[in-house]
Amino acid sequence: MEKLFEIQQMDHSLDDISFTWSDIGGYYRVYKNDRQVYEGTAPKFSDGELDPSHPFQYTVERVEEGRVQDVIVIQTSALTEVQEDEHPLQRLVITTIAASSQIALSWEWIKDVEKFDIYRNGQYLETITDNRFIDREISPSEAVVYSVSATRPLINSNQKMNVSKSIASKVYEVVMPPNPNNKPTEEVYTFSVCVKQRDQLLIPIADRKKLNELKQWKFRYATFLKEDIIKNPNLFSPIPYFTGDDRDFNPEGKSFRTRVDIEGEFIGGDSTLQFTKATGPSIGMNYMKRYKRHDHASVDGIEIERLEGKSTEVHFAINHDVGNPLTASPPIHYEVKAHLDQQGNLDLVGYHNDAPHHEVYLALDDEDWRSLHRTESEGLAYLTGVLGDNYWRYVTCN
Repeated sequence: MEKLFEIQQMDHSLDDISFTWSDIGGYYRVYKNDRQVYEGTAPKFSDGELDPSHPFQYTVERVEEGRVQDVIVIQTSALTEVQEDEHPLQRLVITTIAASSQIALSWEWIKDVEKFDIYRNGQYLETITDNRFIDREISPSEAVVYSVSATRPLINSNQKMNVSKSIASKVYEVVMPPNPNNKPTEEVYTFSVCVKQRDQLLIPIADRKKLNELKQWKFRYATFLKEDIIKNPNLFSPIPYFTGDDRDFNPEGKSFRTRVDIEGEFIGGDSTLQFTKATGPSIGMNYMKRYKRHDHASVDGIEIERLEGKSTEVHFAINHDVGNPLTASPPIHYEVKAHLDQQGNLDLVGYHNDAPHHEVYLALDDEDWRSLHRTESEGLAYLTGVLGDNYWRYVTCN
């Protein structure tokens, strides 16, 4: 049986990253972000110069008679100490390994998580009790998005006030019980990795043409209610029903509760950013489900900030708290931080309450919208956040 050129072992510590690969002849070169850092016959490498701010990429080449015969690409990040109140996925080390024979994913274990659901291009594959997954069935000419999803009880949250939130959730279930078919009080974690076609990714460094640099990009985050008419869970409100948005996930959906649009350009070594924010009409109905009154929530509860970074990169953050203008209710809350560079590398991390529906999209240059994150509402009772939040992250491996 032919021996495959694959990574055999990879270890992370706070001081370095080391990995070994199968020794199948020839000699080897290792590059870090296209800069050569090793050449020799030993099938191993250790890196002690780590930048924790962004993921980085290693390329391992196997050379025989002066020609590159095999290539492996590894995308990973430095191991860091996570702060107690920090987003649990923000510094999570996610490693993607692409070889001609496989795509492999591994990730730091999330405390108190017992299993992970694995999806490929939105289709469920399997549930595993390990923190690694190998796919040998994907075509090298196909780009693929892997998603890894897990849950843990809210009482085990690493966020501040986790115990009081858990107790409050129990009280809230008594006062305004959620649908018994919905999930219990727990946090949801999902991270997704978009891997470029391997026949374009696994190219020797010397043969790689300069990537077409990104010129324009668009980002959209919308929240909406799928139903046509929805019952108000606040039994004491004078408005028992509201109209919803009567639609499913759609990047061009015309009706929404809130929507944020951000777009920018990379021009002459610099980058621009501009944004718009909008709220849809809140329409209240009486017990006969007839129109009673309407209003628009203020967009002041949507804060958008451009963060510091290199001129060829864009960093921005959104903090969203928008309530119902017609009745007392918890606001729709979410937070997002994004990093996008001129090569199209993306690292997006966020969290939100499990209501209403949330959808996030990105378009690069003349591309159609690509879906980055979609979640269905668990019911308006989940707006409080005391029943658990949804944490998510999306990264690319280009």
